[in-house]
Amino acid sequence: MPGRKSLMIASSSTVVQARLLAGCLSAFLIGAPIAARAQTSTLPPTDISNQPPNPAPGSAPPPAPPPGLPPESEPVPAAPAAPPAPPAPTAPAEAPPVAVVTPVVVAPVVSPDSAEPLAGISDGNAFLRSPNNEFILFPNGRLQVDTYLFHYSGDENKAKIPNNTFLLRRARLELGGWVGSFVYFWLAGDFALGPPAPAAPVAPANLATTDDYVALAPWNNLAILQVGQFDAPFTLENRTSDKYFDFMERSITVRAFGIPDNKETGAMLHGFNDNRNYYYSVAVLNGDGQNFKNADREFDWMGRAWVAPFSFSGDGPLHDVEIGASLWTGDRANTLAPTSQTTQGGFTFLNFGQFTTTYQGTANTAMQMRQVGRMNAAAGEINAPIDHKYGVRGEFVWRHSPLSEETIASSGAGTIVRAADLKGYSFYGEAWVWLMGDDRIIGDQQGLEPFLRYKKFGVRPIQNGLMIAARYEHLDENVTAASTPALSIGPDSPALGKTVVDSGELGVNYWHSKRFRATFNYVLNHFGQGDDANATLKVLSSAWEQEFLFRLAIAL
Repeated sequence: MPGRKSLMIASSSTVVQARLLAGCLSAFLIGAPIAARAQTSTLPPTDISNQPPNPAPGSAPPPAPPPGLPPESEPVPAAPAAPPAPPAPTAPAEAPPVAVVTPVVVAPVVSPDSAEPLAGISDGNAFLRSPNNEFILFPNGRLQVDTYLFHYSGDENKAKIPNNTFLLRRARLELGGWVGSFVYFWLAGDFALGPPAPAAPVAPANLATTDDYVALAPWNNLAILQVGQFDAPFTLENRTSDKYFDFMERSITVRAFGIPDNKETGAMLHGFNDNRNYYYSVAVLNGDGQNFKNADREFDWMGRAWVAPFSFSGDGPLHDVEIGASLWTGDRANTLAPTSQTTQGGFTFLNFGQFTTTYQGTANTAMQMRQVGRMNAAAGEINAPIDHKYGVRGEFVWRHSPLSEETIASSGAGTIVRAADLKGYSFYGEAWVWLMGDDRIIGDQQGLEPFLRYKKFGVRPIQNGLMIAARYEHLDENVTAASTPALSIGPDSPALGKTVVDSGELGVNYWHSKRFRATFNYVLNHFGQGDDANATLKVLSSAWEQEFLFRLAIAL
């Protein structure tokens, strides 16, 4: 029946169309992720637009078309069924987890100063430090270039007045610093200072070293143990660095008479509190001067202390006024001659060098005055800066030093001929004023020599200062020898006799920060020439000598 046949064909066509639509949807759903993965592959993407849909694995194939349909009406044959997927390989037994050791990174200890620069200028001092301040170095040095001009109205050749000259007075390289929180050190050598000359019976211990020491300061400045070579703790001026003198050199009272050797080697315990109410020091020393080891089995003892009485009442213009004293004693045997004494410009007025004489009828005999027996010395000091602008300062020194007059063999060994003695006193007084700036430009340096310490980094503008100082000093000492009528020496030691010197000085200091200084000193010296004067002063044709001294100095 034609109607029924047409209906069957239409139904078959509808079924085929539905199955084709389902196959296309299935192909789209399967091909989309494949295409997405193919975008990240090096292979070309698969074109699925002309591929028949594949049944899902395990599903039945589509039914065959009914028999008898015309060829043009036959459905598109389905693709052959995909072979069953191979069974998934069995995953191997999971290996036990391997312990992974992660390195532990320890964060560095960051100190509050870690943000500060590791090198620079702090409180006017160059520094180089580690981030935690365990190591702090202070590179340092000083250069002093002098010009000396002399005027003497008498016979300069007879008086042996020094020549006018340019002079490298000091040229030092220095390095200080801290190791940890309480170990301090200082190393210094002077290129302008020649090595010490052999002075029999003692050989020099080293070359031209200056301040070289190690110090332990576990309680800040309260108690410091300092061992090495340093400025000996006798008098205020001797414990003041040459960078900060009011004049170009220490006074005759201290430099020539009080402690001519300046530096000693030994151990010193000293300290002061933060408010600078007091200072103390006690030292045991070789007692034979700079760059010499101990000449005998004896040590010298020194001590110095001061108190600032007005500081206990709080800040004020008199806070830093200090009153103090020093003591020094030491037994000597087989040691060196005393140091010859000179003016600030270097004119010798008391000579303890070897001399050639006729002794007991033997001509060209070498003789010398040398130290023997117990030496005692004492000093008093007052330092009165007022409101950092002006002030006065003074010191008094008394000294008694037994000597011996000796014949000197070619080896340098001495044979005592007779006993001798040096006894005397000296003092100075000065006044000073700052016409521009004040003494805070250089800091509190007089008689103290504080250690360098790192402070918080900060920059402040360079300050200028102009200071004028005037000083008067007087020296009166006498060198005598035991009376031995049977002893024949001629001529005798030039040191025998009285030495009297009066000196007036005027100093002008210009400071451009505490690192540059230009100085002018005028010195007028008067020498006593009585019948009892020493041989050096007796031959002077004039008692007056003048010195014009200039210095340009850098102190790092």
